[in-house]
Amino acid sequence: MQAINSARKIMRRYICIYTIIIMLLFVACGRAPVLTNLLHTDCTIDYNVQLLQNLYSDTVYVDPWLRKPYIVKVAYDVDKEKKWSKTTRSLVIAATRETPGKVYFPLQQGGRLSFDCASLGRGKLTVQLLSPKKKLVLGEYTTSSLPFKHITSNIPFFADAKLVMEFESYTKDTAYCFISNAVMKHRDNDLKKPNVVFISIDALRADAVHCIVPNYNITPNMDALANDGAAFTNHCVVANWTRPSTIAMLSSVYGSTTGVNIYYFQVSKQEKNYFYTQSGVVPLPVLFTTHGYITRSIGNNAFILDHSGIGVDLGFDDMSDYQRQWEDTMDIADEVIHWLAANKDKPFFLFINFNAPHNAYIPPAQYLEPLRKSIKGVHPWFRRYLGEVAYTDDYIGRMVAELKKLNLYDNTIIVVTTDHGEVFHSAHEYSPYTDKKSIFTHGQTMYDEELHVPLIIKLPKDVYKGTVSVPYQVRNIDIAPTVCELSGFTMPDSYQGKSLMPFVKGSEHSDRPVYSEGRLMYAVRINNFKYIEKFYGFGIKPHHWGGALVDEYYELYDLNQDPDELNNIVEIDKKKAFEMQQKLYALRFKQPENILYAKKDVKGSISIREGFFYTIESHGIVKKISRQQYAFSLKKGQRIVFSTIPSRTACYIQCDSGVVLWGYSGTALPETDGVYVFDSAQPLLQKMPDDAALRLFPDELIVWSKPQKGGIQKVKEKVAISDEINTLLKQWGYIQNGGAR
Repeated sequence: MQAINSARKIMRRYICIYTIIIMLLFVACGRAPVLTNLLHTDCTIDYNVQLLQNLYSDTVYVDPWLRKPYIVKVAYDVDKEKKWSKTTRSLVIAATRETPGKVYFPLQQGGRLSFDCASLGRGKLTVQLLSPKKKLVLGEYTTSSLPFKHITSNIPFFADAKLVMEFESYTKDTAYCFISNAVMKHRDNDLKKPNVVFISIDALRADAVHCIVPNYNITPNMDALANDGAAFTNHCVVANWTRPSTIAMLSSVYGSTTGVNIYYFQVSKQEKNYFYTQSGVVPLPVLFTTHGYITRSIGNNAFILDHSGIGVDLGFDDMSDYQRQWEDTMDIADEVIHWLAANKDKPFFLFINFNAPHNAYIPPAQYLEPLRKSIKGVHPWFRRYLGEVAYTDDYIGRMVAELKKLNLYDNTIIVVTTDHGEVFHSAHEYSPYTDKKSIFTHGQTMYDEELHVPLIIKLPKDVYKGTVSVPYQVRNIDIAPTVCELSGFTMPDSYQGKSLMPFVKGSEHSDRPVYSEGRLMYAVRINNFKYIEKFYGFGIKPHHWGGALVDEYYELYDLNQDPDELNNIVEIDKKKAFEMQQKLYALRFKQPENILYAKKDVKGSISIREGFFYTIESHGIVKKISRQQYAFSLKKGQRIVFSTIPSRTACYIQCDSGVVLWGYSGTALPETDGVYVFDSAQPLLQKMPDDAALRLFPDELIVWSKPQKGGIQKVKEKVAISDEINTLLKQWGYIQNGGAR
């Protein structure tokens, strides 16, 4: 036995020395990446993948970004008392008692392997190196149920070798081994890759942060970050509640372009499928993963959890979610501090989401009591709100101190912002759009209390030294492009914002237009005017769309003269109202377009029975009968271009031309009693004819749909919210009087 132990020690020493030599050689040659994330490599699976069908559930599901049956997201409780859960990306190895499962990873170089491991059903995991000439067992581990076990091993490199993980089942049924956070670190971060810490503080108003609006001196740690970078004092969000705004800040897209509704909380499978596979959205975690970073989320935000029923996955490798009402701030900061220490030598993208100062405003006494003396003449609830801001700021300071202790601060991009603000002005007690109570909450109005929020970006030391305060109007869709530029990445084509670095460098000196969306409203903020309009188009079911007749409501504010938005001048300054309305319509989201083209003079009407016409333009004569019907008169060669909500729906055409042709094939549309039905939801009808084909068609009325993606779509599926999530929404104040806000 002594001889065996001695041999093992010699072998371990040999592996360690060999690994170090290889790593040094690669570094010297300048060819070694910092790390390899094994779950993102082209691994080979050696087991029957059909065994996974019995594994999938609401909490074990195929990773929506990688879309491989053996790469899953696993959600589980860590500490029920803390209401702490985790969701982790895992590779699954399935095994039966008779047949072990194996996975082979390509190996380009050696390094330090680390991964977390757990299983459903007991078994044994063997990690080994395998080549045509040799086999080297690196470790054998007995696996069991959650929590995950952390494993590390030095991995040498030799030619044509593969890293093999083999799982054997000790149970009579199929057992499943989960491998998560599997990273091969080849060398230390050479400081060419900046780390990113992205902090979102839920419901943080602009006037609560001293470096943004110097009203209350309660945020010394956020202010200190601004001193090492940029404070954007006129920053606005493009959505007034958490889910669309979080997607906007991390993906640089408006909520209306994602396929995920911004009307109510539930997210259907149809919406998720569109978001992941067709929208083109590239969240920052997905982008950073492709550049060799580990990505992590620690916070309180069920809207970025796919399995919650109210969220979508944004591509993080690993996520922790806390749902305690006020203790979660401490829980989140504590885990962040421990995580930073454990991952200080890897390039990382870390997203931190604090729920405080979100409703219900319960700060610890040590943060509230000093404010009773220093801040007077405000509503008691607003003072409590500010207490939560001070509480969160304190714990931000503790996390920043840890970054400095670990020598990470100088090379880390730190973003501090929020998803929306919070309403406290008594004049805004009820929403004219949703008819819900809007004071002490958000998501019900488009006032600056909700839209004007802080943005601080602490820059890497080698990029910018000094402090800059940017007074120009910017949007939270501009944050992700800025992080891309600072990290040296090419910005994805899907991004709708622009980098903010021209402001920092002093080459841009004007406001950017802000277009914002909410449940029953959208708004534009330009040149210190704001125009808001009631809008029924953000729902995904018929009862959201309002039918043929609806109640209209409009607001116009001169923010220079009326910063609190108390005097609606939409009827007083109609010229300005029309001008702002046209700017809103130019900036708002686009729907797929349909074309009616006349090859001879024709009169008729076009109508829809579910939804409404969103846009309609023509060189001919078009007269509005209702939101759901228009009459038209077209001369030969004229056309109508129109879009609808939902984007793909049945249109009913009546005309005096005798027949209506589908414009790609030239065949007649279905007709009943002189009414032709054009259903643009049918994929075959989403094709455009070319000019040559149009010339060959008979002289009739021709219709076709442009093959465009996106737009507000109809969703038939019903989605239920679990009791747990329902309780959470009530706790957050999102549900009032028996209904969702």
